[in-house]
Amino acid sequence: MKQWSLPVDDLLIDICFHFDRSAKRRKLFQEFQEFANVEEFEILKHCQTRWLSLLRVIERVLHQYPALAAYFASHEDGEKPGRVKRVVDRLAAPTTKLTLLFLGFILPVLMDFNKLFQADETKVGALLPEMDRLLRKLMVKFVPLRLIRGQQDPRTVEFTLLDNQHPDDTIAIGMPARAYLAAEELDPTQTAKFFREVRAFYTAVIGKMLAKFPFDCEVLKDLVVMDLAKREDLTYAPLLRLAARFAPDVDQEALKDEFEDLQLMEDASISFKVDGRPQRLDAIWGGVLSQKTALGVTRFPTLGRVMTALLSLLHSNADCERAFSMVRKVHTECRKSLCADTITAFLQCKINFDINCCEFDVTPAMLRGAKHATAEYNKEHV
Repeated sequence: MKQWSLPVDDLLIDICFHFDRSAKRRKLFQEFQEFANVEEFEILKHCQTRWLSLLRVIERVLHQYPALAAYFASHEDGEKPGRVKRVVDRLAAPTTKLTLLFLGFILPVLMDFNKLFQADETKVGALLPEMDRLLRKLMVKFVPLRLIRGQQDPRTVEFTLLDNQHPDDTIAIGMPARAYLAAEELDPTQTAKFFREVRAFYTAVIGKMLAKFPFDCEVLKDLVVMDLAKREDLTYAPLLRLAARFAPDVDQEALKDEFEDLQLMEDASISFKVDGRPQRLDAIWGGVLSQKTALGVTRFPTLGRVMTALLSLLHSNADCERAFSMVRKVHTECRKSLCADTITAFLQCKINFDINCCEFDVTPAMLRGAKHATAEYNKEHV
């Protein structure tokens, strides 16, 4: 977001904080919503450390833009230095809405990738293909298709050169932004500046992906063996390298035999779908690894050890982030004196119980234990 002359985060936060704790301002804003004929939705809060909130907040501001512009333009503090004047000046700038429209167009591409790997199911095998897909998907927005197709590896495309980029009239900015440009007839210098910032945004995103994403990770390349749909086209070598790294004590000959047996399996023997819906990868492998021979012997014991290790690999830090979020819900303003052991116990209960809390059956023994613990605590602290 640093490529934009408009401080998008600051604008969104200023708008939210203006209404956050003032019922009077929200009530007054409702009158402007009625006047602008927009639905009466509240302004959402953007948290800079939770950047998935950015798209939702931008979409809400765009939806309320006529009402917001009218409200702040008529505000009594609009001429005084401060938050209100900053918002007034930024909303009045014709390129502000144009920038938000572009971000509303491009952010879903990034958000979808982010949300895909925040799932609690195993997706590590899809990480490398999805990274490559995201790179191509973003690059084609501003680089001609012939240049991308002409390279086996899109990372070798010289995307920073202006000669290798689309002209302003074909670079992807989204239909709403194009319609806004056609309707508003902005000053040519403002339009040129906007397109420079669009190019800077695209090149910065691609550059950061190339610098941070593990495109050359050999482990991710070998994890293609987890895709059962491609098992017939795979060789034994990737599985051998993965086994040496994550399950070094397995019998390699037995592993090879079981992998060949897996390749000979018919698709009908593998439950890729249940009731017409695609199965999770761990569920598919669970069905395969639970199969037995005609003599009742486990069919893939060695392969099962390797795949269990691979399926346990994390594809993101989403689980860690979820745990930190849980801490904030446990350690609240009303319960800020909880010790570390108590917080840990709460987290263990929440994380390790998969059932809905409303469906949890509290046994008499649990109640007696809780009452006894409460009584002992009160004796010591009250």
